[in-house]
Amino acid sequence: MRVEERKLGRIFQMVLEPGDDFYGVVNAFVKEKNIRSGSVFLFGALQETHMLTGFKDMEGFNVDSRTFNDWRELVAVGNISWPDKPPAALGDVTWDKPQPYVHLHMAISGGPGKTEDVLVGHLSGGEVKGMFMDIYELV
Repeated sequence: MRVEERKLGRIFQMVLEPGDDFYGVVNAFVKEKNIRSGSVFLFGALQETHMLTGFKDMEGFNVDSRTFNDWRELVAVGNISWPDKPPAALGDVTWDKPQPYVHLHMAISGGPGKTEDVLVGHLSGGEVKGMFMDIYELV
């Protein structure tokens, strides 16, 4: 086991507006406020959603990328870090220095009229319909 003691720093509550590019807005805010580590909690809805799901099969780990063009409600929890290299989940991108990485695990509705369907995975992007997001900075 590895343990690192942290203290609670600043707390931010964000209201994302309809049409906001989720990661465009959030990553810019994290850079502006220089949030080096934190916990993230959000709930709301996206008008367009990009997500990754994964499963382990006989061949190893497989990733399924999905895009939804109808609005979906979601809840998500995650963390903020600044890795030296882009995580594999970001695909084919390169960095010349550490960048903020907001890593979110989510549960998302099946869409309008399909509330009994729920999917889980990683949020990889989207256009906001309306959303609240809390960031708890860890120092």
